Amino acid sequence: MFFDENGILNIDEVVVNQDSFKKIMEDGVVTEQEIKQHADKVVSMLQGIEQSCSAEQAAQVKELLAEACVLFAAHHIYSIQNINK
Repeated sequence: MFFDENGILNIDEVVVNQDSFKKIMEDGVVTEQEIKQHADKVVSMLQGIEQSCSAEQAAQVKELLAEACVLFAAHHIYSIQNINK
């Protein structure tokens, strides 16, 4: 589900299969309110994880999330670069 046949994280597939993404994209327009609501959801989820994990586990989750965001951003930039070629 998360990885393709080459063992590479398939970010696009993960994102488009999330119910939250489907809901945001229902009308084809992303609003500032939808971004704010989803940001609040993510912050709440992170706070819940932080409270239920040890300090070390919470740090690992934060590092994983940060690196996943880096990967998503790099993948997005890579895709844009390939469109412009």
